[in-house]
Amino acid sequence: MKRHLNGIVLMGLLLQLFACEKPQLPLENYTPSLVVISNFNTLDGIQVQVSKSQSPLDNGPTEYINYATVEIWESGLLLEKLSLNDTREAKTPFYTSELLKPRVGVDYTVKVSAKGFRTVTATSRIPERVNLDSVKIEKLSSAPDDPGYVRYSFDLSIYFTDPRLERNFYHVNVFQKNVVVQKDGIEQVEQIKKLSFSSVINTNYIVANYDGGFLIEDKPIDGNSIRIPVPISIRMPAGVPNLDEMIVELRSVSEEYYLFHSTVSRQQNNSDQPFSDPVVLFNNIRNGQGVFAGYSQAEKVVSLKPQ
Repeated sequence: MKRHLNGIVLMGLLLQLFACEKPQLPLENYTPSLVVISNFNTLDGIQVQVSKSQSPLDNGPTEYINYATVEIWESGLLLEKLSLNDTREAKTPFYTSELLKPRVGVDYTVKVSAKGFRTVTATSRIPERVNLDSVKIEKLSSAPDDPGYVRYSFDLSIYFTDPRLERNFYHVNVFQKNVVVQKDGIEQVEQIKKLSFSSVINTNYIVANYDGGFLIEDKPIDGNSIRIPVPISIRMPAGVPNLDEMIVELRSVSEEYYLFHSTVSRQQNNSDQPFSDPVVLFNNIRNGQGVFAGYSQAEKVVSLKPQ
């Protein structure tokens, strides 16, 4: 099961949030632009979603663009023109590379053009991967829950070393993996759930991400070995022979990735707080809206042993 969203974030949420920003022109003169969304890594080809921006007064569904020309460039050289996926069964169309596998440290530029819109461009790179030193389950305790279940509470402690004298940004994702036995123990179904965190963890440098996990800027931890204790409480059937696994993914993300996801997350959190300060969404798409951003990733798995 792929857990990296294939470089695509929730387009509908993005369009709603951009629509909440104060318009720069009178609404009757609103001119739609292209919205481009792509988070890319070294494991997959670059995937790009393209849609039409919406007026702040437009509450209709996202209008995807399936007639765009989407190109990836490097140092003035065209690397590949992306192909539109088969949309007959897919809920959302996207353009994907068939040959290109992005490399770490290389500046890639996406160029998107479509009839009736200004051509848009954006540039980003995949940063060097920062490896996880270890992932440990600490302070494990258990207590009876509903009949037949046990509640486990623990710190999922994440250890890694931040590179010295570099500005680094991270996205930590945590997944719970378990195996469900069905049909008298014959069939086993693997389930993986991404964990989300409350905005109460937010600081100037840590932000709970709207789509799960949390974002970190390394300003207060530069060059140090880091322990991040993530408090977790989960319920499991009593006496199960199978062990749940906790999967930690440490993404080393570009500044564009961090700024986009953190501003979207903060604005999403402020949507229920009418007196909070407005959050301006980060956007690195020239002449348009959205984000084009790279990341690398490391992963470790630790088993939760029922007591």
